[in-house]
Amino acid sequence: MRFTARHRRFLRFEFFVAVFLLLFISGLQTQLQSQVLYGSLVGSISDPSGAVVPGASVTATNVGTGQIRQDTTDQGGRYNFVNIQPGTYTVTITANGFSKTEQSNVVVTPNTVNRVDVHLQVGAASQEVNVSGEAVELQTDKADTHTEITSKAVVDLPISGSGYRNYQSLIDLTPGAMPSTFYNSQTDTPGIPLNTHINGGNGQTNVTTIDGAESINVWLPQYTGYVVPAETVDVVNVTTSAADADQGLAGASSITVVTKSGTNQIHGSAFEFHNDQHLNARNYFLQPDTSKPVAIFNNYGGTIGGPIKKDKLFYFGSFEAVNQKSSGNGLYTVPTSDQRAGNFGAYNTAIFNPNTGNPDGTGRSVFAGGMIPASLISPQALKMQGYYPAPNLP
Repeated sequence: MRFTARHRRFLRFEFFVAVFLLLFISGLQTQLQSQVLYGSLVGSISDPSGAVVPGASVTATNVGTGQIRQDTTDQGGRYNFVNIQPGTYTVTITANGFSKTEQSNVVVTPNTVNRVDVHLQVGAASQEVNVSGEAVELQTDKADTHTEITSKAVVDLPISGSGYRNYQSLIDLTPGAMPSTFYNSQTDTPGIPLNTHINGGNGQTNVTTIDGAESINVWLPQYTGYVVPAETVDVVNVTTSAADADQGLAGASSITVVTKSGTNQIHGSAFEFHNDQHLNARNYFLQPDTSKPVAIFNNYGGTIGGPIKKDKLFYFGSFEAVNQKSSGNGLYTVPTSDQRAGNFGAYNTAIFNPNTGNPDGTGRSVFAGGMIPASLISPQALKMQGYYPAPNLP
């Protein structure tokens, strides 16, 4: 088909419209799902007497990426940073007549509201007060019930899964969760996803979101569509009740997974899990003079992240591979040497010649001595029986 100039212009227009719609939908999706993917940082600023301080300048700086967010307190002395990336922040407050105050080690995690209330001290702007972050003991800004699994927990705690290092096994630490299991074959779900029931709910109603996108196995909805490598996990938020509206598909639980990103510092990791037959116990039924079957398993990979342009653009990549070679031992029945030759005389069983007698099977003659002539054994059968191992037990 030949395209005219008008057709080409129309196709170009269609292309730009498609790109615009894609960008618009992507931006809309970010706005709709941003509360799940990001966190919030709120608080109030007051003076030593407890009176609110309006008009104070509040700056939140991401320690890892250098990202800066700024806000000004309202008439009630309140500030609000919504939809900020998870990470460790430094909050700086400046106001006329008060010393500059800096709150460090403020951790923001996805799907949470972190509250940092600051009391300013009277003094010159050149004076500075540093306050170390304190753990929040009571959640007062959200009604949901959730459990957080951090990257430190993924690294420090033992992860089950026969060497596959699946972070989902740590969801067992969530109150109300039953032990996770893998029901299907690796052929159906090569990522070895785990399924669990939380608070008695159906496993199919556990909805997992990875970096803002829902991950669902269409054919096996009790499993996630993709299991991120453990080395890439930054934080996992498991909400088990009173989930927000932006987690509308959640039933028994809403599981939010956020992967690591690059920072201003180059960082990475490398790992390998190895196992073979020499590290395993000997099978009880294996013959004493028989070597243990070959069973080699290697799970290895690594990550690396860093800056492309400081404070602006970052990269993060990961690689993971599994190489597995397995064999087994068992007790099987195989043809004996006389059976391979067609000699069944030692078994006191009548062997009938199928080329004799009537179509209904009557009147057939018996092979003398239970011996099948070699001329009646097909070459295909001889070729096939050559693949059977010879007996090694009486």
